[in-house]
Amino acid sequence: MSTKCNRREFFRTGSTLAGAAIFTPYLFSSEQPERKKGPNDRLTIGAIGVSQYRPGVWDHKEAFDGRGTVDARNAAQYGEMVAAADVYLPHVEKFASYFPGIRTFQDYREIIDDPTVDVVTIGTPDHWHAKIAIEAMKAGKAVYVEKPLTLTMEECRKLAKVSRETGAIVQVGSQQRTENSTFVKAAAICRTGRLGKIKSAYCSCPTNESVGHRGVFEDKTPFRSEPVPDGLDWNFWLGQAPWVEYCPERCFYNFRWWRDYSGGEITNWGAHNVDIATWMMDICDQSPVEISGTGTFPNIENWYDVAMSFDVTVRYADGKMIQIVSGINEVIITGERGRIRANRGRLTGKPVEELTQKDEEELNEKIAEMMNGKATGDHMKNFFECVADGTQPVSDILSTVNGMNVCHMANICLETGKTLHWNQEKYEFDEPEATAKIARSPRPGFEINA
Repeated sequence: MSTKCNRREFFRTGSTLAGAAIFTPYLFSSEQPERKKGPNDRLTIGAIGVSQYRPGVWDHKEAFDGRGTVDARNAAQYGEMVAAADVYLPHVEKFASYFPGIRTFQDYREIIDDPTVDVVTIGTPDHWHAKIAIEAMKAGKAVYVEKPLTLTMEECRKLAKVSRETGAIVQVGSQQRTENSTFVKAAAICRTGRLGKIKSAYCSCPTNESVGHRGVFEDKTPFRSEPVPDGLDWNFWLGQAPWVEYCPERCFYNFRWWRDYSGGEITNWGAHNVDIATWMMDICDQSPVEISGTGTFPNIENWYDVAMSFDVTVRYADGKMIQIVSGINEVIITGERGRIRANRGRLTGKPVEELTQKDEEELNEKIAEMMNGKATGDHMKNFFECVADGTQPVSDILSTVNGMNVCHMANICLETGKTLHWNQEKYEFDEPEATAKIARSPRPGFEINA
């Protein structure tokens, strides 16, 4: 992109340019030519969903920045924060204290409709991700959207459709592809054939995450409705989900334990570990053909309703398998020549121990290739570098949706209690009761137009 092309001109033509091979790849980000910044050259950012987590979450004694706020503050290192929106006004007011003078809203559409906003970050609860991302893409904005990318399989299909149509630059918040060297190196080991033919991935996801010193699923007392807090638009928070009376356990951090808004740990941590497994195995463009497994549910009225424990196996047409289980947080990849184990702290296994200096150099070359010539270490930086040069980030929509669908398939398998068989071409299961769960009927006014 010419240094004379300002950000307005770039976003007017970005969809066309992103699909053409006109940009020169660089081995490392630091090798890219420095652009001269003019008054119109700094990208403007609008943050949608800027939560504060309540005291007690992860044993914090005081409220602290939620994921949406963390993402937005990280984004502000690479552009100018100009607006923020959240359905709970105290949250957006707290966020505004970090960026005095920004415009604040309760309705995110004020940001989507603003042509002066170039980039949006989306850190809302899961059931809002797809709708806001699609509207932002159609509005010509670059998008950073938190994982899990979608609430349903149908939302995955819609996002893929709009991604192809618009060419919008989108980064999904699957930061294990960049920020955890253990996973990135493991992917390079797999993709360079050091494990031989890959057979399977074992994705273990933690459950019963601690809220204070008490696990999420320990106190099984039914929740009671309470008055809606001042400043919260509860109807808008619910969005596409069915109407229910407000109770604090349904929102803020704990929304992820309700199927109306999320998919429990299968989509919370599964969105990380299944995503990284499909990336390691280089099967992001493939879908499984069979899904089987078992799980346990609380079955308590007016209480959390996601699976508390699970063990699901998905099988691909070529024989590869991914097993998704509740347990500790790790991914194990098994091939003909051995297996490796990765988590956010360590990468172990005999194939790792046997690496030579020459092997390490070859792995670094593979990592540079996988990262499209950009450096690892910062997921948000990877996104903004791609916005600058018009290429897709490492966690773009089209390389993410199939892994996300594996998580949804796992939940549908548990909910139906049946072994399922998937037809990607028809985008349906052979089992009608499972196909009925691919999409949900939104409340009027909250439809997704794609």
